[in-house]
Amino acid sequence: MDGSVFSGQMERLSPQFRCIAPDLPGHGQSRNLPPNIPRSAEALNKLILDLKLEDVILVGWSMGALIAWRYLSRFGQDKASGLVTVDMSPKISNGPEWSYGLLRETRREAADPTYKTDWEKRASAIARGMFSGAASDNDKSVDAALELVLSQNPGMMQAMWASMMKTDERATIPQLRIPWLICYGMHSQIYPRQVRKWMLERAPQARALGFSASGHSPHLEEPATFAQALVRFADGLPTATSSSQALGRAM
Repeated sequence: MDGSVFSGQMERLSPQFRCIAPDLPGHGQSRNLPPNIPRSAEALNKLILDLKLEDVILVGWSMGALIAWRYLSRFGQDKASGLVTVDMSPKISNGPEWSYGLLRETRREAADPTYKTDWEKRASAIARGMFSGAASDNDKSVDAALELVLSQNPGMMQAMWASMMKTDERATIPQLRIPWLICYGMHSQIYPRQVRKWMLERAPQARALGFSASGHSPHLEEPATFAQALVRFADGLPTATSSSQALGRAM
């Protein structure tokens, strides 16, 4: 998806924050940039430097959380005052030593070659999996989400997915020292609840917040409640000011 998936949050938060939701490499207006996690972290670093941002609150949904973790690991935490991740695991591929990745998904299934040749089918599965079906105030429906997913280039999406499957940010979690809010939908179909416990045990400054009517996308399924949670989190930061920067990262 592209940065427009955060338009509802930006409308709610812009009176208090400067909100920036760029298109990630391979997506939207950044479709010509190499679509992988390392280059995405570089693009995020360039954005922060080019705009001379300080006291940034990074908000990473799904793949965006991987990019935020990679950015903080590679470029440091000095420019970030807080981190919010939304329904993500630091390693999405499962193996003999790790079972907190994708639910009902193996590396072989996730690397299915039909990802490119049957993009419409995969896009439909992605859109359906984003929602729990329980929320009543959605900013985007499954149909709207599907339209946005289908607007992306399937070859680029395949390359980004391959990069995600190779990414392992588990070593980053204990290194985090900034305040961290781990958001999740209580009806997520994507990641197991045990991954939150794993992260909380390794990041004592973190806390978790569940959204009772959401699946993978609480910022879309419970947008007003999610925006309020971001405001409360920002207000509780030691450096919180009205000029804090909120960066949304797309899936």
